[in-house]
Amino acid sequence: MSGMIREAAKQLVRSLEKLPEERVKHIVSLKGSQLERYKYIAGLETGSQGSKQKPSLQDIKDIINRTSGPLGLQKDTLKKAQDVIPEEQFTAETIQEQAQSLNTILSNKYRDYYSVGDKLLKPQGNPVYYQRLMDEIEGKKKETFWTAMRTVVLGK
Repeated sequence: MSGMIREAAKQLVRSLEKLPEERVKHIVSLKGSQLERYKYIAGLETGSQGSKQKPSLQDIKDIINRTSGPLGLQKDTLKKAQDVIPEEQFTAETIQEQAQSLNTILSNKYRDYYSVGDKLLKPQGNPVYYQRLMDEIEGKKKETFWTAMRTVVLGK
C-alpha cells in the first residue's frame, strides 16, 4: 500500500475510535468491524485476541484459492463463491471521503441542520412515545407486561 493510502487509513482509524459504542449490542459491531478493516490498511496492529483469532477476509480468500474443493464444494460452486467475494480497491481519495463522512456524522452536522421540533417528537396522540423508546434502549426504565398492555389498550 502506498504511503498516502496508509496515512488516509490512519486518519480514518482515528475518527473511528471516536465513534461511540453502540447502545444496542449486535453480533457484529460496525465500529469494531471497520476498525479491524482499516487498521490492517493503515499498518497498525489489530491487537491479539488470544489464541482464538478469527480469520480475516484475506485469510478466507487465500484458503479458497489454495484448495481445489474446500469442504467438498464442487468447482462451479467454488467459482460462484469466489465471484461473490468483493475485491476491495482502496485509494487515498476514497478513504478520505469515508473519513470526511464519518467526521460529519460525529459532529452531528445533519442533526443540527435538520432539527426536529416538538410537534414531531411529542405527537398529540402519544406525547411520551419517543421518550419511552429511548429510555428502553438506554436501559433507564423497563416496561413490564402490565404497563405494555396498558399502553396497547389505552394508547398512552
